Amino acid sequence: MILMSSNQWKCDLNVPAWEARGEDCSAEARVDGLARAYRQIAPDVLGIQEASVRMNELLMQRMTAFAHGGETARYALITGGDTPILYRSDRLLLIESGFFRYSEDVPGFDGSFNNSGTKSYAYGVFEEEGGRRFAVMTTHLWWKSSNPASADYQAHSDEARAFQIRQALGRLEEVSREHACPGFLMGDLNAVMDSPCLRSAAEMGWVDAHDLATGRRDETRGHHPCGPAGYRRVEKGAFSEAIDHILVKTGSPVVIGDYLRIDEPWFDCISDHYPLYLTFEFA
Repeated sequence: MILMSSNQWKCDLNVPAWEARGEDCSAEARVDGLARAYRQIAPDVLGIQEASVRMNELLMQRMTAFAHGGETARYALITGGDTPILYRSDRLLLIESGFFRYSEDVPGFDGSFNNSGTKSYAYGVFEEEGGRRFAVMTTHLWWKSSNPASADYQAHSDEARAFQIRQALGRLEEVSREHACPGFLMGDLNAVMDSPCLRSAAEMGWVDAHDLATGRRDETRGHHPCGPAGYRRVEKGAFSEAIDHILVKTGSPVVIGDYLRIDEPWFDCISDHYPLYLTFEFA
């Protein structure tokens, strides 16, 4: 099985800085690059963040069916606000799905922690041909910094992410128990490994699949400058700086193989996040 996580950069229209350099960052201009990345790997389940209705429409025009590895890969969409899921309907049966938008409020802390309702999770429970099931949740957590020196500072942002990840993992654990199956949480957590968010996940028994990989393992940061001001290729950085993650609960009956990213230069103008993917087998 192959699972992939991809923050697409929610930007439907071109912007002045890109127009000035003779380039286009609209959904129509970038969707072919996203589809190229997804088709290259053809994941069984693709968890997306920062999706728009327009991007979903354009993407499904390119992903509904295509030739891959001597067969026809067919995809279906689980709608979920900014965090939808695509899955291979030719290989998997969808058993259950759900969507949840995080509240703007975090108990005990002042402030709003969900910009324009974009922070949410969606999940699906899938059954493969042999009857074995697994659950996948995609999420995007609050984005601002708890560092007062940051231009994006907002007090209690770390606490907000920790609260949201506990909500998401709590629901994923319920779903996994109901279906007696392993679960995976993936997405843009806006948090590095040494953070309250990931420490909260670890306290609940969840670890980054990076640390469980038995095959090839990407050790890079996984994100780079790409936004309204333009884009540029920079040093790949270290995994300690990564904010995109795929988590699995300790003791889950799965074996993680590869843990990799698509970080080729042609993708630099598509999104500020390189798609992250892993392979796994049932133990």
